[in-house]
Amino acid sequence: MSQQLSDIMLDAKDLADLLNNTLVGDPTWRRWINQGLERLYRLLVTKAPARFHKSATFTLTGVGGNTTLLAADFRQMREQGVTKNPANQSARITLRRFPFGERDAQGQLPAWGAGRELAYDIQGTTGQATLVVEPAILCAGSYAYYYLAGPIMWLTDGSQDNQDLQAVFEPYVDYIAHWAAIKALMKEESLDTAEMMRGHLAILADEIQAEFSEGSDPATIIDVENVGRRVWP
Repeated sequence: MSQQLSDIMLDAKDLADLLNNTLVGDPTWRRWINQGLERLYRLLVTKAPARFHKSATFTLTGVGGNTTLLAADFRQMREQGVTKNPANQSARITLRRFPFGERDAQGQLPAWGAGRELAYDIQGTTGQATLVVEPAILCAGSYAYYYLAGPIMWLTDGSQDNQDLQAVFEPYVDYIAHWAAIKALMKEESLDTAEMMRGHLAILADEIQAEFSEGSDPATIIDVENVGRRVWP
């Protein structure tokens, strides 16, 4: 069953016994729910990162065109997660990440390896990060990058109250509601009740981490042939 922001906000208010109470405004409830969603994401992504796998394609043109903005929900690049020629199985090349000090090496360092002249770096902060491929003079072509996506936060102005929670988080929505309720109880200075609810939250976290594991990931079929010009064992 889908859970909307309005549903989670109602649950959190009920848990804190603050229904129809104006002590906490709805924008603050929404902000606390976003914080709870972020906390839940951190619990889940460490246990089964593949559940948050996404990819994006892009094209580079060479000198002056060797960068691309990363997706707004980008959190972390998967290991060696940049591929050139992703649509051509026989020509795929897996790029490595270069240390910033090698940015001007132009592919001549032995560490880059014969046939491995291209490498990438990530520069900037989450939401504004840029992927850079060097050497620029050799980088023209099509690419894909593979990454772990972060959660989609709700706006706090009420315009997204009817927007569903992402499906991956739905089984664990109680965690988000408890987090927001604890914040409200602390504001109300109901510290004993907040501490008791923290205990409930810790139990929920243990149960979630026990259930949400790599073993519960959907089955995956992988290409065992030539990927990135390397034969997988």
